[in-house]
Amino acid sequence: MLTSFSMQNFALFKHCEIDFKKGFNVILGQSGAGKSIIIDALNFVLGGKADKNLIRTGEKTMRVDAVFSNLSAQGKAVLDELAIDTDDGLIISRTLSEDGKSNIRVNGAILSLKDLKLITENLIDFCGQHDSVGLINSNNHLMFLDKFIGNEAGKDRAEIEKSYDELMDIDKKIKALGGDESERARLKEILQFQITEIENANLLDGEEEELRTRYKYISSAERIYEKVSEALKVLDGTAAGVTTQLFEAKNTLKSLSEFENLQECSDRLENSYYEVKDVVDTLEDVLSNTDFDQNELERIDARLDLIKGLERKYGATIADVLVFCEKIKKQLNDLDDSEFMLEKLNKERERVSAELEEKCQKLSDLRKKYALELEQKIENELNELQMKGTRFKVDFERAAVSKKGFDQVKFIFSANLGQNMKDLSKTASGGELSRLLLAFKNIMLDKESVSTVVFDEIDSGISGKTAGKVAEKLENISNYFQIICITHTPVVASKGNAYLLVTKYNEDNTTLSKVEEIANDDVVYQIASLIDGSEKVSDTAINHSKQLLKK
Repeated sequence: MLTSFSMQNFALFKHCEIDFKKGFNVILGQSGAGKSIIIDALNFVLGGKADKNLIRTGEKTMRVDAVFSNLSAQGKAVLDELAIDTDDGLIISRTLSEDGKSNIRVNGAILSLKDLKLITENLIDFCGQHDSVGLINSNNHLMFLDKFIGNEAGKDRAEIEKSYDELMDIDKKIKALGGDESERARLKEILQFQITEIENANLLDGEEEELRTRYKYISSAERIYEKVSEALKVLDGTAAGVTTQLFEAKNTLKSLSEFENLQECSDRLENSYYEVKDVVDTLEDVLSNTDFDQNELERIDARLDLIKGLERKYGATIADVLVFCEKIKKQLNDLDDSEFMLEKLNKERERVSAELEEKCQKLSDLRKKYALELEQKIENELNELQMKGTRFKVDFERAAVSKKGFDQVKFIFSANLGQNMKDLSKTASGGELSRLLLAFKNIMLDKESVSTVVFDEIDSGISGKTAGKVAEKLENISNYFQIICITHTPVVASKGNAYLLVTKYNEDNTTLSKVEEIANDDVVYQIASLIDGSEKVSDTAINHSKQLLKK
């Protein structure tokens, strides 16, 4: 259960600490005081939407902390899987900064939002008028029914899921072997075409790079020939060429070898002469091998187009294309040898499919049996909640087999005698949905894994005897769970075991909210103010409040 809760810089709350008690916790306060902000903060720390607009004006970060004790077995199991120690209970902290960054810690360990939601789904259940949206969504109705049935449905669904996964695995293997005979023949034809196309290309690993280099060279051959010829002419083309001049200069200085510095110059010129001569020889080789060939250029271009086309189909590189070819060769060989395997798999599929159908039928029969019980219990609950003559039915249709079985379930409803039963979304009012939601909560007390239920003005729009019955239902639920209830209904408020009052005040030209625990005469006064509705509470309202609290 939730033992304590704190907020910092959350909307109208600068700093707030709340201690919750076991049983029925009632949150009171005038409209707009900030009661719903507490629920928003609780949603946030449990993994709900992080809204930067809820950071208090002028602050950069908001923080919410929640402390839980007496965790359920399911909750402990999730925490064990995440290697989080729970000897001292559970402390969840979540912050949000104005740049949108959020930080989550559970017992000091930093967790992801996904892991936080795994933990908190076993902690608190929210139940308000807006939560009835989940009830009118027919996609959730099968879940409600299976939850009502309990472990028996869970075991049957686990068996169905096992067979369903087995069937999907068999189908995957059959598909890999080409499926039925016509499909297999079509696939073999495709594979053979791909193999032939690749093999006929006679690809060589590394060939593409060589072709691109050669293509670039041939494309530049004319320019290379022209420039190399010019260079050779300068270096060795005439009597005034560089090599001739170097040679003559070197010989001229050599006759003066008795002078040490001139001998050094002669040696250096000789080295330069041989270096330039070597360059000339290299350039002459280049020139003799530079032959622009338009036919070769077109052949290389066509070859590169072929390679590019194959890479587009079968792999990013020639190596990838060759690997793909080997892979489909093996697949083709497997297809040729697959008839025996396919026969075996199809027989196995028939067996598993029959088992799955049988398991789905078993679960469907179980659901229909419990659906009658659910219908009766819901109608009884609604009758006690002053919805006499209400009819509630679980409608079944056959759907495609899935991991949930083959049932498609929809709740249909009529609140008045003589009226046709219709989908909840088309016929139930907000107040009727609230009572229906409360009826579900009341008949599923032994099915819940959570220890705390939050009721956010679920009694809105209800008065008189109906309000009294709603109060009794909530009081009954509080015998099994910790309840946190926001209410404006006096008779509901009177059932509380602990009371919190939310008020709003001004400080330093800003509006703030605060929460304080109240008891005794303060509780009497606050409930009386709900009865009276005026600024000055009358003695009659005070006496009525006292009578309600004595019941």
